[in-house]
Amino acid sequence: MYRVLVAIIRFLVLLIWGLEISGMERIPQSSGAIIAGNHKSWFDPLVLVSAIRQPIHFMAKAELFSYPVFRWILPRVYAFPVRRGQADRQAIRVSQERVTGGHFVGMFPEGTRNKTEEPLLAIQGGAALIAIKAGVPIIPVVITKGKRRGLRKPYKVSIGTPIDLGGPGKATKVDVARGSKAISAQFSSLLIRNN
Repeated sequence: MYRVLVAIIRFLVLLIWGLEISGMERIPQSSGAIIAGNHKSWFDPLVLVSAIRQPIHFMAKAELFSYPVFRWILPRVYAFPVRRGQADRQAIRVSQERVTGGHFVGMFPEGTRNKTEEPLLAIQGGAALIAIKAGVPIIPVVITKGKRRGLRKPYKVSIGTPIDLGGPGKATKVDVARGSKAISAQFSSLLIRNN
């Protein structure tokens, strides 16, 4: 089901907006990773799955799973629930299992949609925490809109340099803060490059 839905989404994104991707060679081919994206729009996960060929397992807010339609479809597209606003140990454990199993977990470490061109200073520590515990890299990805070409304004997906925080092992507060700072710095660099 995932591949069929992604093929439809990718076709629509390419048809309606267009898609420019840079840095695809930085995506791991044989290991799991955290795909850490900036978050400007509810459409960001759809752009990410259109750009990155490997399946991405996203955290979805737990409230969505209370609706029968979403409860049926979300697990079939590899989404799993997270309780926002609290340390959700179950979501952290599921994330670790997925990335150590060789999958990609998609996260938006800004924590909320950010409509500005600057990354939020308060990058949340979940991505760094999971990456350290599982011993996988964080792949920073920035989504912006490109220059208008006729009637279309394509999405630009820029993939940054993988962030290796060591591990697997225990994540200290200092390690998590260092990882969050590295994500923020890459977001800033990629946003400058895209403008």
